Amino acid sequence: MKKYSHTKSFIFHNKAEGLASVVRSCVEYIEEQNEFLGVPVAIHSKIKWAITELLINGAKHSGSEKSRLNLNFNKNNLTIEKEDSGTPLTLKVNSGTLKLSWPLDENLVNQHFEVYRNGMDSLRVFTENKKSAFFIVVEVEDEEMPLLLVNTSEHFGLMIIAKASDRFTYSYEGKTRKNVFSISFDYQA
Repeated sequence: MKKYSHTKSFIFHNKAEGLASVVRSCVEYIEEQNEFLGVPVAIHSKIKWAITELLINGAKHSGSEKSRLNLNFNKNNLTIEKEDSGTPLTLKVNSGTLKLSWPLDENLVNQHFEVYRNGMDSLRVFTENKKSAFFIVVEVEDEEMPLLLVNTSEHFGLMIIAKASDRFTYSYEGKTRKNVFSISFDYQA
């Protein structure tokens, strides 16, 4: 049995003023080709949120002129990868007491850290190895609203991606100096 697979790529400049058209192009491609692609309409808005946040974070932090966005469609999932050759990911974690920069030091591997907390949610990063990590959102005890508003940060976008998707990962390829953010949406065809 032949395995179903389809990829569509977009190359774009990491400038805020052009990002809306890239998001629109991606979403329109999924909508126009959906009979062939089979992405459930119920998750189209989640896909749009995730792509929007990926591109905004890239424009703000990557330091590279261009990025590539790959939409990888399979029978049971969609994986979106944003690739650039800019600055590796750096995160202040554990309430700003520690800074993670990729590639990681060996003593930071195979651990989890809190990146951001907002209300009932805690965004956590799990360091799989020196070059990669994945993000999850864990429900925690609810904070009071005034503290919630003070604590909103640039990492809110990462939380949106982690909450919208089924899997959100980051990897840094040292030899090529490539950053890859990968988001997966699982569904049954």
